[in-house]
Amino acid sequence: MLTSKGVIKVAVADDFPVYRLGLRRLLEPEEDLVIVGEAGNGMEAILLLEKLQPDVLLLDLKMPVMDGLDVLNEISKRKLRTRAILMMTDTDREKAVRAVRLGARGIVFKDAEANLLVKSIRKVHEGEVWIDNPILSQALETLVSKPAQPPLPGERRNRLSNREMEVVRCVAMGMRNKEVADKLGVSEATVKNHLTSVYAKLGVSDRLELILYAIHHGLVRV
Repeated sequence: MLTSKGVIKVAVADDFPVYRLGLRRLLEPEEDLVIVGEAGNGMEAILLLEKLQPDVLLLDLKMPVMDGLDVLNEISKRKLRTRAILMMTDTDREKAVRAVRLGARGIVFKDAEANLLVKSIRKVHEGEVWIDNPILSQALETLVSKPAQPPLPGERRNRLSNREMEVVRCVAMGMRNKEVADKLGVSEATVKNHLTSVYAKLGVSDRLELILYAIHHGLVRV
């Protein structure tokens, strides 16, 4: 197993051995990526994460014992450090939205081009959020279908203070409140206060809507 500084440790959770083998062969040529473990169901995935503590988990949505959403929930409850990328086979907007709310740092289609999957691993490891554009479009369509019409994006953005904009960018990159607080040199309580103000000004109701808004309007790139 490679342990050199700069190498990203990847785990794979998928119930099809052939697909896991394909991912292993896909990542083998990448010098900065190494698969450190595999799991065939959700429970095995959780045990693997606790034992090996990989940097990134490629997580299938549909698995026996525990599905991908259940695994995301357990990662959050157990405060595991691994950042998960959920792999989907369709544009199920509801599950994509739930996945991000449960803490997924990335969502990709299982038939995505190889270079995009590799790029998503690197971006998520760097702390960014990666959502395939078709999934992003579906989720955004769900959000903008709400009856209430918010102010125009430019008007909303101009109402944010410089510090609030910093918080928005940090959250959109996938940082949790403690990480944002450490980066900005403030308390977690201050970060929460800023987020409450941002939600009100932008007309969003939670972290997911804030992330999607930030991606859609160019505050962070995917």
